[in-house]
Amino acid sequence: MRIFLLPLVFMAAVCPLLAQTWDKLEECRLSPGWRDGDSFHVRHGSEEYIFRLYFVDTPEEQADRRFPERIADQAAYFGMSSEEVLKVGDQAAEFTAKALAEPFTVWTCWQKAPGASSQQRYYGLVEVRGKWLSSMLVEAGLARIYGKRISLPDGKDSRAYRESLQALENQAKDLGRGGWRR
Repeated sequence: MRIFLLPLVFMAAVCPLLAQTWDKLEECRLSPGWRDGDSFHVRHGSEEYIFRLYFVDTPEEQADRRFPERIADQAAYFGMSSEEVLKVGDQAAEFTAKALAEPFTVWTCWQKAPGASSQQRYYGLVEVRGKWLSSMLVEAGLARIYGKRISLPDGKDSRAYRESLQALENQAKDLGRGGWRR
């Protein structure tokens, strides 16, 4: 009996991954409301959503000190003090606001993302002028590689994308960008 259960358990684990479908929301606009480098309000048509980026985590902003453990973890990642990493968080929020000043595209599978807001938030990949916002943030030294991963809308494996993020992070470190500035 156990031999027959193993394939069923395997299929139960794999099927959600195979059934993954992406929705492409074009002509999105940044909407007023809480935002930081990796989580923000988005208007698409008449609807408003909160999206959290896959793959990355930007430091918290100086105005948001509700999560001291997270701030300490982010500071340790970049090898700096909590006060310094909060400044990087401000830079990341400004970078994202500028990057999303023009219409952009959100790709989402509508997976729920945890957060402090009472409004539901979803994970998403944000495409800006043909580039992923998560890549842009890592390349600028404003985000750590962290968080939920998923195969990309073009079918590219999450491990391959993560490797490209690691190469961008190494470059940001070498060039002293953002949180890697010394």
